[in-house]
Amino acid sequence: MVHFDYFKILVQLERFDDFTLASSWERFISEIEAVCRLWLADGPKNLLEKGAVHLGFSRDLYKVKFELKYLMKSYCMEYYFETTSAGKVTDWNFSMHDLQLSFGVKEFLVIAPQSASGVVLDAPEASKLLSAIAIALSNCSSLWPAFVPVHDPSRKAYIGIQNMGTVFTRRFEADRIGSQVPVKLMHLEGLYELFVSKFVSSFQSSYFIEIEDSFVILSA
Repeated sequence: MVHFDYFKILVQLERFDDFTLASSWERFISEIEAVCRLWLADGPKNLLEKGAVHLGFSRDLYKVKFELKYLMKSYCMEYYFETTSAGKVTDWNFSMHDLQLSFGVKEFLVIAPQSASGVVLDAPEASKLLSAIAIALSNCSSLWPAFVPVHDPSRKAYIGIQNMGTVFTRRFEADRIGSQVPVKLMHLEGLYELFVSKFVSSFQSSYFIEIEDSFVILSA
């Protein structure tokens, strides 16, 4: 796997920054921001020329990555991007990344711990990671959505956030129910209650919600 030699570039970018009084948290955010600025400046075309890795399960999805450290833990931040022409509609199929299937995103960031599973099991740690990357992306005016894996790896669950370029942000939450489906969720009533619980608000408001189900029929 090709690794970008970003360390020397980061040193050049941070040469004029005084981190004497900066906390480890602030330095962590600054490092994320510096890497994101480099990826933004390069763009997909230059990243491909520099050795971005093609994901075998997808026809046109690539990624680059960078390793980060915060306190005593190591993390890996990955930027995924497509090479399809702008505006071209991509067919929905299982050769896509889980986050593409869940949210229809074409470029996104994922940050996860460097562990055997690569999954954040601690909720406060997941929220802190997401906050760090959200601040960094906001500082460099990027609209990339960012995600952190949570829970058991088999659930392929993520929480995410996206800067909308305004005072508003978009939140993401994806989870997958495997073979052991709770009895309650085997019925429409239970699914309805689960769906409504995700839209609980602390203030009274009116909503119009449109739901579209997609099914894939596999022939034997």
